[in-house]
Amino acid sequence: MNVFSKSIRTKFTLIFIGILCFSCVTSFGISLMLNYSLSKLHYINDNLKETLLLSITLVICALIGSILVFFVTKLIIKPLKKLSESTKEIAKGNFDINILYDSEDELGILAKNFNLMAKELKNIEYLQKDFIVNVSHEFKTPIASIQGFVEIIKDKSLPETKFDEYTDIIIEETKRLSNLSTNILRLSRLDSQMISKNRVIFSLDEQLRKTLLLLEDQWSLKNLELEINLEKVNYIGDEELIQQIWVNILGNAIKFSYDNGTISVKLKDNPSSVIVEIADQGIGISEEIENHVFEKFYQGDTSHSKEGNGLGLAIVKRIIEICNGTIYFKTKYGKGTTFTVTLPKEFE
Repeated sequence: MNVFSKSIRTKFTLIFIGILCFSCVTSFGISLMLNYSLSKLHYINDNLKETLLLSITLVICALIGSILVFFVTKLIIKPLKKLSESTKEIAKGNFDINILYDSEDELGILAKNFNLMAKELKNIEYLQKDFIVNVSHEFKTPIASIQGFVEIIKDKSLPETKFDEYTDIIIEETKRLSNLSTNILRLSRLDSQMISKNRVIFSLDEQLRKTLLLLEDQWSLKNLELEINLEKVNYIGDEELIQQIWVNILGNAIKFSYDNGTISVKLKDNPSSVIVEIADQGIGISEEIENHVFEKFYQGDTSHSKEGNGLGLAIVKRIIEICNGTIYFKTKYGKGTTFTVTLPKEFE
């Protein structure tokens, strides 16, 4: 910050010196002309001439200096006034603001940061609107489905087999609504940091095994083979949050795996971090959606033939960010996907 302060102080000092020099030189030139003119006035004594010359020179010097200071100050104040006006526009909700000020001093840095802020606020506004649209759509679909089937089962002549089938659909749609509500609430709490950081020591390898047991009904239904290679790791962190990572990633691996496929789970212990690698031999991720994998409500399966609401990996990414970790994936469409999660052993 001191470097920036020096730069603007230097600029103002140079401007002041320039104004002072210009005023002095100009006044000196004018004083020479006045001295020449006054020398021809023989009826004025020398003392009075000197007084008049000095007074007129000082007045001219002050006048020139004041005019220059006025215009230079106006030039300097202009970007500040522009910034003030732009701030008022931001307060009104107008984020299409861009301050043009090419300079490397504090004002230039301030203008640049202001433009970045306006751009970020505009992105946030867009995401909020997009989020509301997506939430509305995700809730509307199961609600419409439930409403439709409830109206059908009110028909007294409906066969019992159809009645059971439709009630099962209603139950599934209700579960879908419940999961959606839970995920939205969880993501909201993660985004606003409204989470309790209950850091405890727990066995990470044991947690991964328990998560696989928790999802056994899903992977056994597809007759998937598990390849497990877990080093023993005692990890310090929020046990519940960390488990949510594995539930979501493994759930996706199972969901998008072909029947009779293989899922690999590896855990490696490093001096400063732990690395978890979860790989499947499923359908993979196409190139056009690779950049959207961690976006809220984004679903690669546009047909919605797979269960889900597009929040799972967004939640995973947010939890890992809170843990100061990283996540990346490698995929080959039609061959499978590998997610690699790195978590530091110590984080604040």
